[in-house]
Amino acid sequence: MKKFLILVCLAALQGTLVYAQGAQKVDIPIGRQGFHDNIDKEQTAADKFDGKTDDMIKVSDDATINLQVTNALIKQVNDLQVEIELDTALDHRLKILYLSGLYTVLHDYNNKRAYHKIDPAEAPSIIEAYRDMMHANIKGQSILPMVKQVSFTAGEKLIEVFRDNPGYQEARGMLFGKYAFQNLETVMAEVGNYLDYPVTDSVVAAVARKYPNQVLTYATSYTPVATAIKKNQDPVVQLIVKIGNSGQSTRILPFIDELIDGSMTIDSLEGIVSSDYPYFKQMVKTSIVLQQKKTNGEHPLGLKAMMENMQARSLRYIREVNDLHEEPVNVRFRIVKDFTPEELYYLIVNGQEELYTSSYTNHSNAGLYDQMMARMKPPRSDSLLMVVSFDRFKKFIAMAAGFNTLDNFLKSMAPENANYLMKKYVSNLEKTDDLEDAVDVANSFGSIRDPKLLDFLRDEVKKNYVFVSRKNDKRGMVIYELLSSLFETQVSKGDDNAKASDMAAKFKLPPVNYVDFNGLMSDSGRVYEQVFFYGDKDGQESYASFMTNFPSSEWHISKGASWTTITSIKGKPVTIFANLPLDEPQDKDAIQKLSDYLDEKDIHPTVFIHRGHSYHVNTTLDNLQSSAKIVVLGSCGGYHNLAVVLQKAPDAHIVSSKQVGTRFVNEPIIRSLEEVIRNGKNVDWVDMWASLGRHFAGDARNRELFSDYVPPHKNLGAIFIKAYKQIMKEDK
Repeated sequence: MKKFLILVCLAALQGTLVYAQGAQKVDIPIGRQGFHDNIDKEQTAADKFDGKTDDMIKVSDDATINLQVTNALIKQVNDLQVEIELDTALDHRLKILYLSGLYTVLHDYNNKRAYHKIDPAEAPSIIEAYRDMMHANIKGQSILPMVKQVSFTAGEKLIEVFRDNPGYQEARGMLFGKYAFQNLETVMAEVGNYLDYPVTDSVVAAVARKYPNQVLTYATSYTPVATAIKKNQDPVVQLIVKIGNSGQSTRILPFIDELIDGSMTIDSLEGIVSSDYPYFKQMVKTSIVLQQKKTNGEHPLGLKAMMENMQARSLRYIREVNDLHEEPVNVRFRIVKDFTPEELYYLIVNGQEELYTSSYTNHSNAGLYDQMMARMKPPRSDSLLMVVSFDRFKKFIAMAAGFNTLDNFLKSMAPENANYLMKKYVSNLEKTDDLEDAVDVANSFGSIRDPKLLDFLRDEVKKNYVFVSRKNDKRGMVIYELLSSLFETQVSKGDDNAKASDMAAKFKLPPVNYVDFNGLMSDSGRVYEQVFFYGDKDGQESYASFMTNFPSSEWHISKGASWTTITSIKGKPVTIFANLPLDEPQDKDAIQKLSDYLDEKDIHPTVFIHRGHSYHVNTTLDNLQSSAKIVVLGSCGGYHNLAVVLQKAPDAHIVSSKQVGTRFVNEPIIRSLEEVIRNGKNVDWVDMWASLGRHFAGDARNRELFSDYVPPHKNLGAIFIKAYKQIMKEDK
């Protein structure tokens, strides 16, 4: 709508939108014009979200849904603006209330859509609910009945416009109840706003049985939530409160199952967990017990917390070994000199994203894997797997394949047991809650070199496909059909371009071997990028190294309080935003301020680069936008991170590494990427990787590190996830 003019179009939605020619002029006082302008800006932002300003808001591949969303956000919002202005029963104050409320709802929708925090197809329900709530509020009636048609995510801001409504409190309670039990993993962050509602105690008790570590975190805080938790009479909640009274509460919590069954006490655990190695040793023992319970169909309360603590402790050991990579082996590996084979096993499976190749295995046979194998008594790997109750054995097999030790591992057991193990490796992939095991299998196809083993796995995949087909298990059929196709492509003849093109064609995917330059540009023709740095020593060094990639003859650099803006002055227009690696926790504040700025300016980067350790990656992913076309994850390319990226940005090309990244490899990759983009060329991964291979050919140390980096056209795990989503979407 233009200033001082609103066009009211008569329209009907019957498969398509048909706008009549009639229009009505409405004079808008200057005091309310700004509110209409703000609404118009949000409508425009919603329209051009897909990269095109064409009066069609595309939120899915379903044309009917797109038309319904467009009708809601354009025509119905316009109608509401007119209705508010023409309602003579509303004074200036109330008109501003409802106009600003409408803006708030639209802005919230656009913001959540950008970060994949809302189902964009919910727009019609949101606008309908707002209109009905407004009508009810004008009449002095409750807004409670309208809350039933919207989700918590859509409704939390919606009802805030009507805080003075008589049904406001009940509406909040209903929304919270709808959300809480379906989102136990995240609901504790909301509990503080709902302490006066009867359902809250039940919610906290439910969280305690699935995510006890979250209840502990809040129970040990100095907040009203902590007070409410301490008053909660649920026995598991009360046990968590008692654990929270210990100075070692976070270390003790994972043993909650043994505290419940009485096999351990808080006092006995305090003596164990106060020292690092006894603590790790006990975690390994308890992990094996919890895994046995899980295998028997039980649901151990402490399993998730145990896995998190185990990984954190494992990574501390691994980082120490990694940091000593230039020291003699007796110095480098002294921290694990007393570890048992099963303890080394758990170190390995928990260190996937940070384990150096030389920390895993090396020419001195002193790596974690080498020592694990040497210390086994008897020296049989199948016996070791039995000791650890086959906990995450598929992850271990995938890592062994990636580090080229799978053949050695399998040969340390009887041939029939090796065959059985590999059968188990590729079986039951359809029964898991997620795709992690299937993605591990897909990734291992690119690493296994033994032709006999490859033939065996190919046959097993086919057998499993036949098995799930007989049960008409659609999910299983898709998984095994994809694995079979990926396998055939990898063993086929042809160069990387041919294989990549073949995969894209088979799976009906966009190209996986290149990114079209035009797809990186915004409406203005500029390419925007966002780079994430963190405030630890490594992050600050990475930032300093990163900034050397931009000579003043080609780039202009402007440094602000929270971020640096790097703008090309030659070639195509490119702007790179990099937050400053301020001391923790100011680094995360800088990231948030930059993200807020990008939202405010309606800037949607298409290139995102994570420069930091794996424990920082969640912050990066939280700020990833659906506009992403290229995502450089470094060593954080494990399944869960791939899944998050592709959930937010389904077509993203992901660059990752099998081990911790290094700036000696990162900088040449980033430099190559920036030069290609600045010159307006398609990002051809095959050509780029060939060029980088030549660059590192004479650099023995970094050549080995570069070989662990995985370009998008060889990231079989990411390709598998994309293809799976594509097939399931088509079938749906």
